[in-house]
Amino acid sequence: MATATMAQPGQTAEQVTQLRRLLRQREYRRAIELIDRHLLDVTGTPVPIDDVRTYAFELLGRRGPSALRRVPVNLRRGAPVSLRRPVTVDLRRLTRAELERVLRWLLAAEIRAADDALRADEYADAVAAAEAAGRIDNRSTHIAMVHARALYELAVLALNGKSPDLDEVSQRLQKAGWLTMRAAHDPTVRDAHKKLSAAIDDVSAIVERRRARTARADAVTAVVQRFNRLVQHYDDKDQLISYVQLGNARASLAQVRADVDRLLQQHDPASPAGVILVDLRGQCVRFKTHLERVGRRIRAD
Repeated sequence: MATATMAQPGQTAEQVTQLRRLLRQREYRRAIELIDRHLLDVTGTPVPIDDVRTYAFELLGRRGPSALRRVPVNLRRGAPVSLRRPVTVDLRRLTRAELERVLRWLLAAEIRAADDALRADEYADAVAAAEAAGRIDNRSTHIAMVHARALYELAVLALNGKSPDLDEVSQRLQKAGWLTMRAAHDPTVRDAHKKLSAAIDDVSAIVERRRARTARADAVTAVVQRFNRLVQHYDDKDQLISYVQLGNARASLAQVRADVDRLLQQHDPASPAGVILVDLRGQCVRFKTHLERVGRRIRAD
């Protein structure tokens, strides 16, 4: 590797700040060059420089030398990378703990904003900060847990509100569950992961029960509307002047009656929906009687 040059403490701090800025801007080649020229032998930095170099080299191979040149670099074993100047290949891989340490340094501003927003119950702001961190690097387990918690809290608030959009609530819970799964392998968040996963599962079950109730209520509304349209259509005498029309009316009524009987099996007759269905069943009987009278009149004619 290149020989590091001597630097004053203040200059080193500026170079570390510049290094973080380059990494946040996905200028991985320039970040590696900065390390090799000025920071290789520096100690006392917020994170080990060797880990930062390994992190930059990994992303150099995966994403390319910069945000504007998104072409992966061919990292042949032991061969220098041909960029502006030779860069020695780094074959080391960061452990999960080392990667998280680098990411907490790299994403310090977003992590602080997300944590502060979460403590202040500003869940939308916490989500925004977590998403901003994810656009730089989405592998931080800390950010994943904060993001998941904020989405969970937003889902709970929406669910407790008036006329919640259950699809939107479910989507937030699903994303929160996916984020917690990403953090499952990190022992430092194991307890928080278990608690949040259980809470997400509990609220998801509530959402599914509400969906089921909503679906049953919608089914009752739909069958009432079908019956009303049937009656309105055949209220016109010109629609019941032949056996064909009478047969169509009877067939449509039979379908409505079958759906009413099916729905009554899902609702207590004393419940609001059950009362509506019992009344509708009686109306079906009365309309069937009306159709029978119309049939006798058609035969008489």
